[in-house]
Amino acid sequence: MAAVASVTAQAEIELAEGLSLQGFLDVSASSSDVDGKDTKSTAELSEFEIDLLYGDDSINAQVDLNYRSAGRDYGPGDGGVDLEQAFVGFAVSDQFSLKAGKFLSSIGYESYDVNTLNQFSHAASTAGIYPGFHTGLAGVYSGDTFGVYGSVVDGTWSADGDTDDLGYEVQVFTSPAEGLTIKLGYATESGAVYDKSMVNLWAGYSVDSLTVAAEYSSLEDYGAAGADGDAYMLMGNYAFTETFNTTLRYAHVDADWAEIDEFTISPRFVISDSVSVITEYRHRDYDVGGADEDLLAARVLYSF
Repeated sequence: MAAVASVTAQAEIELAEGLSLQGFLDVSASSSDVDGKDTKSTAELSEFEIDLLYGDDSINAQVDLNYRSAGRDYGPGDGGVDLEQAFVGFAVSDQFSLKAGKFLSSIGYESYDVNTLNQFSHAASTAGIYPGFHTGLAGVYSGDTFGVYGSVVDGTWSADGDTDDLGYEVQVFTSPAEGLTIKLGYATESGAVYDKSMVNLWAGYSVDSLTVAAEYSSLEDYGAAGADGDAYMLMGNYAFTETFNTTLRYAHVDADWAEIDEFTISPRFVISDSVSVITEYRHRDYDVGGADEDLLAARVLYSF
């Protein structure tokens, strides 16, 4: 059997020649408790996104409009509607391209948007650690088995809209064998007192119905001068049938501000090409304070 994608399929809707639309709708319910005491239960329209895409032989552009509830585990804390991305790209050659505008960081294995996650939640080693969206200029070279990405932005994490404290990203990536991808990235942001930075390395491999990944991040001066840490993630997804797959994930954060162990199991039921139901149980141990947290969650995801 060919590899079965663990994420819901997303097909672009053609509006005109070169112009298309895609997006997703996320309706979720969750319940979490700390040390056996119910702390938070939700049932809501968690996220809705519409992406407009344009492309011809050498020019492409994308504009993403996104609504998030305030309860999202990853994203703007106050929720609401956001211009998530807006950029224009130019293909200089078949192997080299540029883009300018507001776009997502290249760093990290787990995707930002829920419609391309293997499971319900972002890992403890991901949420709040990866850079997010920022505005600037990026270039990428993609060869047959090797590539390089680099960007200069208005703040790798802060994205404050000015050039006082610039941010930089560089990433090298390779696909030395079929189904195997390896990416090594470095991100930094200048500050008045200290420079925040991270090194991120991940490898992902897909064969038939199995996808596995491993990731390591090294954090330096992360949020405060001298605040350093490490973050790890191991993930496996197996498609038992075309309509059912399950993700197992382990994540660990060992940092000056937190120490977290996390285990996740997330079964997914594929209802159709555009609809999936994602369920999850996640357990976290917080060494600082000695608390345990359990999460039960479910999502109905519609992609178009």
